[in-house]
Amino acid sequence: MTSFLLVLGCVAFMFAIYGVRGMPGRAVADTALLVIFIGAVAIAQFVLGQFFETGNTGNVLVVGLAALLALDSLYGLMAPERQKQRDKKLRRLMKKRA
Repeated sequence: MTSFLLVLGCVAFMFAIYGVRGMPGRAVADTALLVIFIGAVAIAQFVLGQFFETGNTGNVLVVGLAALLALDSLYGLMAPERQKQRDKKLRRLMKKRA
């Protein structure tokens, strides 16, 4: 329950920060990425749990990623020019791959 509340708090923080920046679509994209990661961790924990005692490893990974995404949104608020540079580099990289 604690990990759920921590992840929910991080998601709410991301929506608040991206709402202030006027980019709510980025918060939705980050939340979708987090949901995909939660699914992958749940599947891996289920499979590995058949052979090993995994404990709270999956919860720690999910909370860690949620915290990293929340810190990334805060970093984007504090240094928007650097965030724009990163976005341009990612866009160029994706165009090269296509």
